[in-house]
Amino acid sequence: MLIHAATDNDIHPPTFGGAQRSFGLYRGLARRHQVEALCLVPNRNRAPRDETVAGVRILRRKAWYTSLTWRLEQARLAPMFLAAAGHAAGAGRLAREFGGPADVVLADLNLAGLLGADRAPLRVYTSHNVEYDHFRMTKAAVAAPGFWAGRLRALEARAVERAHLTVVCGDEDAARMRELYGVEGGKVVVAPNGYDETMVRPPAPEERARARAALGIAPQEYLALFVASDVPHNRAALGALLGHVMPPLAGAGFRLVVAGSIVRALAGRGAPWLVPYPESPDLAPVLHAADAGLNPVSKGGGSNVKVPTYLAAGLAVLTTPFGLRGYAGLAPWVTSVPLEQMTEALRARPAGWLARGLPMPAPVAEHAWGRLGERLGEVLEARRQGAPAGVATAGRAGA
Repeated sequence: MLIHAATDNDIHPPTFGGAQRSFGLYRGLARRHQVEALCLVPNRNRAPRDETVAGVRILRRKAWYTSLTWRLEQARLAPMFLAAAGHAAGAGRLAREFGGPADVVLADLNLAGLLGADRAPLRVYTSHNVEYDHFRMTKAAVAAPGFWAGRLRALEARAVERAHLTVVCGDEDAARMRELYGVEGGKVVVAPNGYDETMVRPPAPEERARARAALGIAPQEYLALFVASDVPHNRAALGALLGHVMPPLAGAGFRLVVAGSIVRALAGRGAPWLVPYPESPDLAPVLHAADAGLNPVSKGGGSNVKVPTYLAAGLAVLTTPFGLRGYAGLAPWVTSVPLEQMTEALRARPAGWLARGLPMPAPVAEHAWGRLGERLGEVLEARRQGAPAGVATAGRAGA
């Protein structure tokens, strides 16, 4: 099949959750299909206009108004999804950026106007969250939040209505899409978030020793890791770690390394047990050094890609119950505790499957992005040929 995909993120390198989901699924789809990905990027973007990475042809096109909407959101005057209006106005032009007629078109919410402009016979809305819920949970500080929430709900409803299929991150999002928009179960496909199997793997003993030495971690110290992008719900989670979870463990042989763009929030913060890791697309050094990965979130949407990433590296995982949403199949390999109990759960020094001498659990291996994309392709091909949406992705379709 020829698949057209559209997103308003630069998907490569995939340095944050949304880009990781998009590029991961596209890369998996490209194992068996031809994939062209249209990425709407701001004017400051310096990446190549056209390039092919891991079988995915990436078409970057600049849209000046995305910078304007970003500034409006930073000023708390209007949300970023206002850019969807500009994308919709130019949907016909954007659709012509692709190489030719496609069998399937995939579109994220802000590019959902292409579901009407692209002539592909199978139209798919690729969601990252239930955006209406996510907005109300995390963007309440924007001016007139009730007005914008209503606008967003209408935008999301139109995307679901235009699409033959809606792809969601987990069962919770599938249920909520049905509740909000009346979408039929057979039109919802669950494709969980995953990990990059080309970059993430468990370390050999000598790799682990080198990684810990590079960070200055003593052999007897227990190293916890928090990887996150710099968004409000992750800042709140980091605040909980710095203010409540880690201080009682100071002096008891526990350290915390913070990685990802969230490290910007550490400006001016310091403690003997705190290890900031410079922002980098390569997380292997911290994943190899750590004993446990932390996910202390209480807000957000979709699911957190850090959970399968930690697991794929062999780490113990401590998460809030909220942070486990979308990953019911991974629950046996995760310690799920309320935030106020995370300190004591960490004090027990939990061991991941690697430290226990076990092979990678099969449910973890099934969350590799390449496999998830392949299985999504099976669902799309079956639907294009007229079959009901009963083919499983990494979870199951119509769940």
